[in-house]
Amino acid sequence: MNNRSSTIIECVWSYCSILRDNGIFSPYGDGIESVVVASVARAGRLRQSVLKSAFEGRLG
Repeated sequence: MNNRSSTIIECVWSYCSILRDNGIFSPYGDGIESVVVASVARAGRLRQSVLKSAFEGRLG
């Protein structure tokens, strides 16, 4: 995971902590970090796929 991804995850997790501290955070919030991590990883793979297609001249 790159530095930007780590920063995004830290920001989201920080907001989750604020919500939890204010009693707004539900039991479902415990899985948010893993969802964010998986989403950032997926976005990275998709970005690499698009770049590969572009360099191969297959983007139209």
